[in-house]
Amino acid sequence: MLKAEGMTLTETRVAFAIFAAALLVYLSNASSLAPEPDTVPNVYVSASVLGDGDLAFSPFEAPFMFLWTAKGRSGEDVRLNVGYWTQVPPGSLKSYAQHYEEGRLKFAGSMYYLVPTVRERAQTGEPLFAGTFGPMAGLTILPLAALARLGGVSFWEDPAAAWLLAKLTAALLTAASVVLIYLSAVGFATRARALLVAGAYAFGTCVWTISSQSLWQQTPEIFFLSLAMFALVRVQAPWWRGALAGFALSAAAACRPTAALVGAVVLAWLAFSDRRALPAFVLAAVPLAAGVLAYNAFYFGAPLDFGQLAAGERVAQFKTGSAQLWQTPLWLGAAGLLASPSRGLLIYSPFLGAAFAGAVLVWRDPRYRQLRLLSVAVAALWAPAFVWFDWWGGWAYGYRPIVDSVPLLALLCLPALEWLLERPAWRAVFVATLAWSVLVQVLGVFIYSPWGWNTKLIDGNGTRANVDLPEYRHRLWSFRDWQIGYLIANWREARAERSNPVAY
Repeated sequence: MLKAEGMTLTETRVAFAIFAAALLVYLSNASSLAPEPDTVPNVYVSASVLGDGDLAFSPFEAPFMFLWTAKGRSGEDVRLNVGYWTQVPPGSLKSYAQHYEEGRLKFAGSMYYLVPTVRERAQTGEPLFAGTFGPMAGLTILPLAALARLGGVSFWEDPAAAWLLAKLTAALLTAASVVLIYLSAVGFATRARALLVAGAYAFGTCVWTISSQSLWQQTPEIFFLSLAMFALVRVQAPWWRGALAGFALSAAAACRPTAALVGAVVLAWLAFSDRRALPAFVLAAVPLAAGVLAYNAFYFGAPLDFGQLAAGERVAQFKTGSAQLWQTPLWLGAAGLLASPSRGLLIYSPFLGAAFAGAVLVWRDPRYRQLRLLSVAVAALWAPAFVWFDWWGGWAYGYRPIVDSVPLLALLCLPALEWLLERPAWRAVFVATLAWSVLVQVLGVFIYSPWGWNTKLIDGNGTRANVDLPEYRHRLWSFRDWQIGYLIANWREARAERSNPVAY
């Protein structure tokens, strides 16, 4: 049936099977977990909520998020990495806490993924710092974190437990998004084609490599975007359709502010085509939106002061020599995130080329009119990513800055599949591109490490070709020195880099 309709018992059973299969695959590499530094605040914000009842971090609460120095033997300041306060440093009989109390350990600032707030901890007067990307993504781990705490787990002193719990949360959210893609797709295609789309989305895109592996801000954002699309195309009652979509899109925007542009697209869409759902959409979106603004006002002093913008200026200055956040020419960012050898969506997941055809077909075929807003929503997500100062996403695998558009692209493949799969030559092309896409994700999940190709050693003097530096950024465009080729040609070394980052 091409008409969106209610879920059947069979669909529900298939959905549970899809969820279980996706979750199993997403957790299959748990033993070779590679923590991503950018996600540290997301991993620990729930620990702060459970411990201090706030959404920020202080130096004495989470010393590993901060910089510390001590006097060396020659009197110079030496940088120290403090894991937790009860830890005893090598060659000492006292803990870091004792050294701090005696004045031998000095606070020297925060890690790059934190931003200072206007608040102090009431009990100690310590300055408070917030995660660059806001608290919403990290709060998704709160239920599991609460259970772990009841079981006696201390996140501050057991980083392995914290990262594994974050990994489990990420895998659960991403597996749930796969189910939502299937349930949305089956309203417009046969069950077999809906399964194909859901499977391709699950294992042929960087949703597997990135979103399911750690608690990025895009991880819950993707889940909420998928939930919103499901509500808009499968929920029949206008009030519930609007309310679920409004809540989901406001939650997505709370995770990553650019998702608010999708909310604006849907708001306009409902105003013109589904006014019965519009009031519920607005009412459901307001509470979380108000919460984000209140968070900004409380911690940064103004409702529209976002931590990511403040931190971005500092990082932009380092990477580009300019503090301008939206400095990349649109054509350059688009070319880079869609087609560059080491970041391009059409290189890492070339089967998604079908979505470009689908974005045209939805406007020609009235059977897919409910999917038309997806083509506009994708453009809304892409535009800010294309002009952001580091369009390549720093040390990343593939097209991380636009990975949140993948659920929408997967559904846009549906109209094109009808044409592709009925023609043997094009069917072979689609199967080949999908097989390549899956292979690329396998490389990313089991071999890739952030410090591998992104900062490759290029000589015997320890020189590293860091793609974040202007002099090495040309590597993003090279097929002679590209990320996928590096992993294929050097998989043993890359695997070692992943399992033993300290050595590299």
